[in-house]
Amino acid sequence: MRDIFIFSGIILVVLATLRKPQIGILGWLWLSIMNPHKESFGWIYSLPVLDILAGATLISAVINFNQVRKSHFHPVLIILIIFYLWTCMTTIFAISFDLAFPYWIDFSKTILFTMLMLLFFNSKHWIIAAVFVFTLSVGFTSIKGGIFTVLTGGGTRIWGAPGTTWGDNNGVAIASVMVTPLIFALKDIFQSKVLRFGVYANTFFSFMCILGTQSRGGLVGILGSGFVYFIRSKHKIIIGLLIVIFGILILIFMPQSWKDRMETIQSYEQDESASARILQWRYAVQITSESPIIGNGFYARFYQPYYYKYLAGIDKNRAAHSNYFQVLEEQGYVGLFIFLLLIISAVISANRIAKKAQDRPDLKWASTLLFYCQFSITGYAFSGLTQNKGYLDLYYYILAFIILLISHINDELKTTNPQEIIKSSDKNR
Repeated sequence: MRDIFIFSGIILVVLATLRKPQIGILGWLWLSIMNPHKESFGWIYSLPVLDILAGATLISAVINFNQVRKSHFHPVLIILIIFYLWTCMTTIFAISFDLAFPYWIDFSKTILFTMLMLLFFNSKHWIIAAVFVFTLSVGFTSIKGGIFTVLTGGGTRIWGAPGTTWGDNNGVAIASVMVTPLIFALKDIFQSKVLRFGVYANTFFSFMCILGTQSRGGLVGILGSGFVYFIRSKHKIIIGLLIVIFGILILIFMPQSWKDRMETIQSYEQDESASARILQWRYAVQITSESPIIGNGFYARFYQPYYYKYLAGIDKNRAAHSNYFQVLEEQGYVGLFIFLLLIISAVISANRIAKKAQDRPDLKWASTLLFYCQFSITGYAFSGLTQNKGYLDLYYYILAFIILLISHINDELKTTNPQEIIKSSDKNR
């Protein structure tokens, strides 16, 4: 019954997509993140529903290209395009094209979808719709996991849908770190106190989900984004007190197993998985030395001659367990530089443009969303110190939100008179 219900919903989305490609992009966002078919264990589990919807969306985008309202070029978008083109080159010259090509295809799908968002979503209602679908899709797991954490006292790790890019506990942690600021940002879209209370409650449960994963990378992400929020805030004393209070409550609430696991962050040499990460990071530097500029291409660490040259007899071949070492070994030092530049430029641009629009009542929703996007990015950046999610689609979708919001804000600031907006807002009051 669940399979029929999900499939019926997908068919309806496909039919609507033929008239409006924006519907297909939203459906693609929903399916690629939430993976509702993976929550079922019937025939729809292995059905290529995302490919079906993607095909319909691309056909509709070509037929209805007159609906394009593309976002403006911005340094964040330019750097993103340069990074993608660099991955194309590193794939062509990869140490093993057969290993690299499938992962380049997956990353290309993410970039293609990101570009479709930038082509068709540059208007208020479509931006808000995309953010809602994104937060609900990730929030389905993070909020459900947070409720489970509260009910069980945090004694059991939270996992995502099986077979997805963020199905393990570390993946759920980094996804929740990224979505929690966006959930909180929705408070300025709703006027109803009941709906605002729902936003605060869902933010809390999403935060609890991060703790419930028992992921050290998740904790690092919380600490990193919390530190940046403290720096950005005008009310540092209040925010500092809240951080201390929350820290004490977490230590009281969370079980001893969580505390023991978090303590291993500062004692790598005594923790087996943490020690293995150091070995894998050293391995990443070693294989980067084989091709320091261009890199080795996607999935290069599993190229067998490299393994037998540097790692055999020391450790088994694991994941890089770091976004930065993952990008370094695959895209080289130039690729890592572009990757870091993309993160930094996104955070700086989001904060700077959000401030420009903060005094405009009609742009408050966009300013708030853009302001909190920077904490999603910083949470990803800090969590990525111990997790290899360098090509995680969620991160690139948030970059798309940042570019869309900047484009929309800049358009509105150029075409409207702020004094008229303020007068109109005062009359409505």
